[in-house]
Amino acid sequence: MIVKLNLGCGFDKRDGYVNLDGFSKCNPDILWDIENIQWPFADNTFDEILIKHVLEHVGQTFTKFKSIMQEIYRVSRSNARIQIQVPNYKHVTFWADPSHVRAFDQITFEMMSREKNDQWIAQGANYTMLAYIMDVDFLLTHFSFVADEFAANSVKDEEDPSRKLWEMNSTNWNYVKELRFELKVIK
Repeated sequence: MIVKLNLGCGFDKRDGYVNLDGFSKCNPDILWDIENIQWPFADNTFDEILIKHVLEHVGQTFTKFKSIMQEIYRVSRSNARIQIQVPNYKHVTFWADPSHVRAFDQITFEMMSREKNDQWIAQGANYTMLAYIMDVDFLLTHFSFVADEFAANSVKDEEDPSRKLWEMNSTNWNYVKELRFELKVIK
């Protein structure tokens, strides 16, 4: 049986998931502040964790963020799938919300991969080796994004609209609204 966690579910409670949130008004299955470590789950409980617009709100200090990522790792089974959705830090929706404390990019999760850390160490690269600092191992297996509606309309006639949007995102604001990452837990 596949066991799934909807971490920080808010009002997006999902069937087939354990829906956990610290906000009682959304009536989660489990009322729990995810910054309150240790979560009420045994080690290696979940095959899948959905973290939809949560991580940007938690772990204002690195120590607290590290603890949250360690808990995600602890409660995940080997090869578990972690789906993360966050606002793009280059979009107004990230900066307009005063409760956002942390930005993310692909490199954030690459830093949490021991394989990637080992490559960087061998190359003498200057990256933070988060996999070793946090004692976690997440492999980034997929990355995608959601375009801003106005931006998407502005490139709809391009040969490769997604590629054009991502290129525009590198030098402009408000082209990409949301980033989506899929990680695999390595144990």
